[in-house]
Order: sequence, then structure tokens, then C-alpha cells
Amino acid sequence: MNQVPEPTTRYESYSHEAMAAEVADGNDPATAGRIGEQWAGLAARLRESAQALGTIAERAGEAFQGPAGEALRKTLAKAESWSGHATELSMTLSDAVGRQAGIAARARDEMPPPVPYDPAAMIREAAASGNFLALAGLSDAMEQRRAAAEEARQKAIDVLNARDAALRESVPGRFFDEPPELGQP
Repeated sequence: MNQVPEPTTRYESYSHEAMAAEVADGNDPATAGRIGEQWAGLAARLRESAQALGTIAERAGEAFQGPAGEALRKTLAKAESWSGHATELSMTLSDAVGRQAGIAARARDEMPPPVPYDPAAMIREAAASGNFLALAGLSDAMEQRRAAAEEARQKAIDVLNARDAALRESVPGRFFDEPPELGQP
């Protein structure tokens, strides 16, 4: 499968608390940094392998002549080429992991806190207070709290949709090629 999946999550059906948990749980930039370093380390080892294969191919040209020497050089060149492409992609993946960690951290930082809205609790509190003004203004207070809760929830939806789109955009458009066949069929 060489396609990047489209984000399809409908955050409108999530509670604000669930959306806040979505950006907080498992959002560990340090771990992502280590994963990026592992991709960079793989790229370095692949680069060393490609260089070693190139050196071996050069020396093979000096040591082997004729069809056998040419076959050896072609085989080594295929392996060197694949290692070179794999090196480039591994570095690209290392960079992508770093970008994705930044995107996830930004979403966590931009996520508004949930605004609690419990109409029944608001009514109980106003009634228990014995304050006639609190009871008289309860309708407006409830509407303001509901509007604030919905505004924060809509912002949370926007944050998650933006995060998902940015994560998708940061996925490299290239994939690892199959390693070449190096032996005879």
C-alpha cells in the first residue's frame, strides 16, 4: 500500500473532554525525537553501506575481468543504488517524524480547555444560594455558559482537523522500493 490515508475522523461526534485527551494522551515529543534519531541512524548506516558497496564495485573492476566481473559490478551497483535511495528516504522520514512531533505539540498547546456546562447543576446552585438575583439572571448565565462551552468545543474541533490535515501533509510522498534481486533466478 503506497497511499497516505485521508483523515476521516468526525470530531463533531466527540465530547470536548475526549478531544482534549486525543491531543494529550501519548503526545511525547521526546519519544518522537528518539524515533527520528533512529531513522537518521539508519540513514547513516545505509549511507556507509552504499559507500562500501561502491568501493567494492570499484575494486571488483580491478580484480575481475570479463562477464563475471561485469555481472559482479552490475549486482553491486544495484545494491548501491537501492542503499542510496533508502538512505535518502530514511533521512526524509527522520525529518517527517520531527515535523509530526511539532504538529502534535502545537495541537496540544492550542487545544482550549473544556468549559463545563451542566444546566441542572447551575439551577441547583442558584436555588441553593437563596440569592434572588442569581435566580433572576440564571437564564442569561446558562445561555452564556452554553455559548462559551460550544465555542470552546468548536475550537477543539478546528484544532484536531488542522492537526490531522497537517500530519497528512507531512507524510513523505515517497516509499521504500523493494530491495533489488541480487542473485540469479
